[in-house]
Amino acid sequence: MSIMTKISKGLSKTREKMAQAFQAVFERGPSRDYELLEEFLLLADVGPGAAAAIVARGKEKNCPDLIPALKEELMDILNLDSEDKPVKIFVGINGSGKTTSVGKLCHRYVTEGKKVFVIGTDTFRAAADMQLEEWCRRTGAPCLLGKPGSDPGSVLFDGLNSAAARNADYILCDTAGRLHSNKNLMQELEKIIRVSERVRPGDAEVLLTLDAATGQNALQQMETFAQAVKPAGIILTKLDGSAKGGVAIALAAKYQVPIKYIGVGEGSEDLLPFSADIYVNSLLPENE
Repeated sequence: MSIMTKISKGLSKTREKMAQAFQAVFERGPSRDYELLEEFLLLADVGPGAAAAIVARGKEKNCPDLIPALKEELMDILNLDSEDKPVKIFVGINGSGKTTSVGKLCHRYVTEGKKVFVIGTDTFRAAADMQLEEWCRRTGAPCLLGKPGSDPGSVLFDGLNSAAARNADYILCDTAGRLHSNKNLMQELEKIIRVSERVRPGDAEVLLTLDAATGQNALQQMETFAQAVKPAGIILTKLDGSAKGGVAIALAAKYQVPIKYIGVGEGSEDLLPFSADIYVNSLLPENE
């Protein structure tokens, strides 16, 4: 199955909602197009701020063909430059699919012939280490898992200084899931980032995993994590089970942080590199 087919299938619930709104837009005549377009964007969880901005730009252009104009605006929002760094630190709240994303990205890199080293700094949840260990067993990637109760920053320090890390093309670091409202755990995360910068200056990027089903709540999570650790990219998970796929647009528009990967299923190959072109063409209804 091609990437475009997988993304299109993953966005089917959001697309169905958009198709209904588009039908209303064109049935009620051009004089109401923009008013209904804003409703259509809100239904897809684009968010009021991004929806209003997109509609305002559409009015400025005064383009008679609404769908191509909308696609152009969405492409402008989602096409953000993204640098690929060798050390990737995964952060996010509990249940966002963070550890699973580490495993799936490990699988992708190994399949591409890359050398991968995995570091597990979640020293609070034994299940996370078991999950990582299983992914590494399947892929043959070496890993270092912190002992229960040990200091996560020390685990990362040891891992980044290891021979396995020096020989790896990519180092994937899992962290403990934490509520974005827990200040102590967020401070611990800041320490982990400082350790990575001290050992591998300029080599690390923070990837924030967000569950697409949380909709606009994902923006609140992004707000808090952005203040603490400044994510360089977003992994938007569980798109296949949600009708809120438009939240990617809201995130990109407000924070100017690129969506790097999207999760569209439970399989090991269902974490896909984000493509604005494929995303937009999969998101918008066809043949309208």
